[in-house]
Amino acid sequence: MGWFLVVLAPFIGSFMGVLIRRLPRGEPVGFDRSRCEHCHHVLSPAELIPLWSYIRQRGRCSACGARIAPAHLAIELAATAVALLCLVLRGADNPLVWGDVLLGWGLLTLSWIDVETFLLPDAITLPLLLCGLAEGLAIPDGASLESRIIGALAGWALLALLAALYKAIRKRNGLGGGDAKLFAAGGAWVGAEALPSVLLGASLCGFLFACALAVRGRTLHARMILPFGPCLALSIWVTRLLIHN
Repeated sequence: MGWFLVVLAPFIGSFMGVLIRRLPRGEPVGFDRSRCEHCHHVLSPAELIPLWSYIRQRGRCSACGARIAPAHLAIELAATAVALLCLVLRGADNPLVWGDVLLGWGLLTLSWIDVETFLLPDAITLPLLLCGLAEGLAIPDGASLESRIIGALAGWALLALLAALYKAIRKRNGLGGGDAKLFAAGGAWVGAEALPSVLLGASLCGFLFACALAVRGRTLHARMILPFGPCLALSIWVTRLLIHN
């Protein structure tokens, strides 16, 4: 049954692309037909088949011929890669693999949005947190429900406190409220005991990202804004895959 996730992944990736485009703009997600972003041609069912429709149409709208953003294909491929990696590392018969994949999809969506808009929407973060707690209630493997609840509360409190201290000292925002909620969601999936590993991994990822920007010639300064969500998301997911194996 676990391999069904790979079949499902491109369709989930297509929906993730809708979330990435529409949520930051405040546009409806579930009740509006998909359209060409150039000529507003309503896409037919055949044009909505993930991966295949992009390849068949050679990356262009069938109505106006405008180029379809490669990001649509990229997110579908990334969602499929998440499912494949989880199945290889966890095993198709392990009940935790469904949570691994769901968490990976949610974190990928949040990271993509944060990179593009510096936002971590509650519409994804909070349901992801609840799903982590629900897994602890339904599956005895992995972190206990008690540890997940404590992890969620401690994760939010820690980053919220750090954000408040930074603002009090530097007189400007350093961490957004979305980062605290994402860390809380991470606690709900990996448990309280793993939170130090998540924070250490995210900090290291952020440092390496800043170093990569510097190597590419980007000037780093104290007031520079960098998205921390992707670093936190990657660390949460890697920690989840490692600690329960």
